[in-house]
Amino acid sequence: MRWYETVFIVNPELSEEQRQPVFDKLKGLVSQDQGMLVKFDEWGHKRLAYEIKKHTRGYYVLMEFCGDGALVKEIERNMRLDDRVLKYMTVLKDKAVDVEAVKAEIEAAKEQESEPEPAEQAVGEGEDKRDSEPTETVEAPVSETKVPENMPETSEQEEPENDTRKNGAK
Repeated sequence: MRWYETVFIVNPELSEEQRQPVFDKLKGLVSQDQGMLVKFDEWGHKRLAYEIKKHTRGYYVLMEFCGDGALVKEIERNMRLDDRVLKYMTVLKDKAVDVEAVKAEIEAAKEQESEPEPAEQAVGEGEDKRDSEPTETVEAPVSETKVPENMPETSEQEEPENDTRKNGAK
């Protein structure tokens, strides 16, 4: 099995109830073709870099899944046919993936989400003194350079064509 990542943009004018069937259909395709859905992350409404089908905003979604090339073709075929999907892009993340390791990673992520976050530690408690003190920077003195007075100024600009020196006249 291979690990893929698909980012797709859905029409921003769709309500949550209208978007959900699109998401359910894509999730169903993954499970139907013996694939495994790793992550389905809705990023929400964002501004598009350029106008797509007369829309300047879109609803972004990231879908990570494990499967084979046939599954990717089927997902992309369905996105191409669905007018609610404005744009999509699928990227291969890993050529050979251990399904059991991915399942363990998913379970670990779910457990981490369910655990309450620890309270923030007060400043100064348990910190190393070196980390909390500002460090001083010492700048080396800048030496002044003197330009000789008799040195001519130079210019990198191109001289005009009607200059007498180029034409040979004095």
